[in-house]
Amino acid sequence: MRSARFVIVDGHELYLECSGGPGPTVVFEEALGGDRTLWPIAERIRDHAYACVYDRPGDGESAAPDRPQTAGADVADLHQLLEEANIPRPVVMVGHSYGGLIAWMAAVEHPDDVAGVVLIDASHPDQFERWNTVMNDEQMKALLALNADFPHVDFPASLEEAAAEYGSLPDIPLTVITATRSLVGKGCIEGLPCEAMQAIWLELQDGYAGLRPDARHIEVPTGHYVHDEDPDLVVDEILSLLAKIDPE
Repeated sequence: MRSARFVIVDGHELYLECSGGPGPTVVFEEALGGDRTLWPIAERIRDHAYACVYDRPGDGESAAPDRPQTAGADVADLHQLLEEANIPRPVVMVGHSYGGLIAWMAAVEHPDDVAGVVLIDASHPDQFERWNTVMNDEQMKALLALNADFPHVDFPASLEEAAAEYGSLPDIPLTVITATRSLVGKGCIEGLPCEAMQAIWLELQDGYAGLRPDARHIEVPTGHYVHDEDPDLVVDEILSLLAKIDPE
């Protein structure tokens, strides 16, 4: 049965949909802009889990915030959302891109809330710092200007918050799915050193996998939206992680 509603969190309403079960709860975190591309993945696992998707402030049906959010604020919203909506915990977090920051930060800040994490080509706290080593000032300025497309999130500040927490993760299953063509080919932004940036991206994703000695790391020859290009793989990896925490 599907449940769709608005939940008041810290004085603002967030749109939430949950369906499926019985089984573990899986919460999906979208990329910047809340494009809902993970929602079809949520539909596909609902026979095996209680799948929840929601719109962060300024995305989808949720009202825009008074000022730009950061990943830390989004983690706080998520924690309160789980409580206010009585969502069964601990949950498995599935996060894509910026949503990946929220997913693993939630595990660090609220370990009792999170039973496992799946990162899909997740943003990394060191990405700007590392990319800056292969870019000139004009290229970095052009890259930062892209954040204007997402006025509801302060992305640089979010990376700084994440950097302060990076390097730890609770003893939970971790799967890292990395796109090997995020920043090259169609993913390349004209004028940027895309090949060098992609090489750094792969190193950063290796770093995520290194957060847990038993992490599973899969590299996929797709663009940044792995779940659009290879949804079967993403579904299979989520189900595989669920089997680790709920073997029945």
